[in-house]
Amino acid sequence: MILTDRIEADKLLGAVNMLRVIAHPVRLAIVDLLSVKEKLTVMEIQEALGLEQAITSQHLSLMEDKGVLLSEKVGRNKFVSLRFANMKHIVECLENCCHLS
Repeated sequence: MILTDRIEADKLLGAVNMLRVIAHPVRLAIVDLLSVKEKLTVMEIQEALGLEQAITSQHLSLMEDKGVLLSEKVGRNKFVSLRFANMKHIVECLENCCHLS
C-alpha cells in the first residue's frame, strides 16, 4: 500500500510508529533534552525532568525498544541518545507549527 508517491508505505508506517512513541509529554521532553545535549545519563534526564527513577526508566526503555533511542553503558552510567540525529528537529517543528513556547 502506497499512500503517497513521496514516501513508501513501510517508511510511512515506521514514521507513524515512531511518532506514536514520542507522542507523550514526558517522552517528547526527553527528545527535547537530547536535542540540546546529544548524550545524557538516565540520572541527568531524571533530574532535568523531576521524575522518579522508575518512571524515567520506563519511558526510556519504551523509547529504546521502539527504536527512538540508543543506549550505551559506560562504567556505572547508562547514556542515552537519539537514534536518528534529525529527530531533534521534531520539537523545533512543533514549536513553529503549534506556536509552543
